[in-house]
Amino acid sequence: MEFVLNNQLIKLPHFAAHTTVLRFLREERNLCGTKEGCASGDCGACTVLVGQLEQGRIAYHSVNACIALLGAMHAKHVVTVEHLQHGDELHPVQKAFVDCHASQCGFCTPGFVMSLAACCAAGEASQQAPSREQICRAISGNLCRCTGYRPIIEAGLSAARTPPV
Repeated sequence: MEFVLNNQLIKLPHFAAHTTVLRFLREERNLCGTKEGCASGDCGACTVLVGQLEQGRIAYHSVNACIALLGAMHAKHVVTVEHLQHGDELHPVQKAFVDCHASQCGFCTPGFVMSLAACCAAGEASQQAPSREQICRAISGNLCRCTGYRPIIEAGLSAARTPPV
């Protein structure tokens, strides 16, 4: 099984069939930005981007890493929150979270950032900024118990208006 993780080719000749993407990231690769909240795909704290070839280009979608099996990542590109930024420059969603004060305790933040990054990537692919409704739909699988959703939605709208890095 081969896939790309944060722009690095990963070759796994052997792994347990029940291994989730979350377990692999946290236990085998020490990438702890992807959080385990519910372990059942309900809270979104474990969200990562998964890219696959669609119509000649890579399209990225948000995936709950706690319920996605590692074997399903064959021939795909997995991006974690640790590698979302480009060099020293924050991804527009990360910057918008800072500017809009969209994080409080921070536990859910990586999942929200990755869900919104997928939404913005879809907007870039269609050459149309995501609407408020699309942003709300993109984060509908993410839960926050501290901040509330207004600043998170504002961050999504701000990032949608920012040119990609």
